[in-house]
Parts: sequence; structure tokens; C-alpha cells
Amino acid sequence: MNALQTELGLVKNMFPDHKSVIDILYRSDTDFKSLCADLFLCSKMIQEFESEIAEKQHALIEYREIVKELESELCMVIKSTRSEE
Repeated sequence: MNALQTELGLVKNMFPDHKSVIDILYRSDTDFKSLCADLFLCSKMIQEFESEIAEKQHALIEYREIVKELESELCMVIKSTRSEE
């Protein structure tokens, strides 16, 4: 999960020029800490969804190929039957 290893790490990576202020706020401001937690959770969910989408995209491609093959086979059967009429 590299940049998403911790709430604080994520925020520091997003705002690298403000690391010392981030440390102070994270320790002293519960609202700021809550925002960091929310950001972390949302970022984590995005990462999980992206992974799921990539997996499903791969399956979608495979199913589309199978459909093409089945359509081709059906077409051959239909044409061969039709020529026999």
C-alpha cells in the first residue's frame, strides 16, 4: 500500500512542504486527525475499487472473446443448416 501505509504518512506525502505543521495538527487537533482518517479510508477504498475494476475488466475482455467465438460457431451452424434446406 506504499503511500497509504498510515494516515499521517498519506497527508505528509500529499503536502510535503508542511510536514511539521501536519505533525502538530495531527497530535493536537482531533478534527484534523479525523479528516486525515477520512482521507486515508477514502483513498484506501479507491485503491481497492481500482483493483477490483482491473480484475473485472480482465474478466469482461475474456467474456467478450467467448461471446465472439460462440457467435461465430452459431453463425457457422446456422449457415450450414440453411445451405442444407
